[in-house]
Amino acid sequence: MARSILKENKFFRQAHDKAGKIAKDPGKMEELVAASREKLQQINFEDSKISRLADRIRIIIRMVRAYARGSYRQIPWKSILALVAGLVYFIMPLDLLPDFIPVTGFLDDFTIIMLITGAFQQDIQDFLLWEEEQEKQ
Repeated sequence: MARSILKENKFFRQAHDKAGKIAKDPGKMEELVAASREKLQQINFEDSKISRLADRIRIIIRMVRAYARGSYRQIPWKSILALVAGLVYFIMPLDLLPDFIPVTGFLDDFTIIMLITGAFQQDIQDFLLWEEEQEKQ
């Protein structure tokens, strides 16, 4: 269901198209990570629900960064492509609900992130386990 909703969103399809080019270029992935972190810092996370979403975005950022650096490659291509597309959508200023609209401008971004993290939950869990192992070493 989540994947069909994503396919119906023309802005997400545009983000997905861009993601295909970005995911093949580690330098562009690093730029995407930096832009995503910068945008994340601009959002007020006082609401605990939004704070949990920010945590999900941070996980995606770490996954994309690890993939770009070659330290984590145990993820299917379609998964990394969707995660990159999620970050591209997140940083796009003009999407379904433009981000310059106070509060509601980020709702579609967070919805996309929720759908992606739900659809690729196992890949995210695998990454988090890998990350824990790395910290132990």
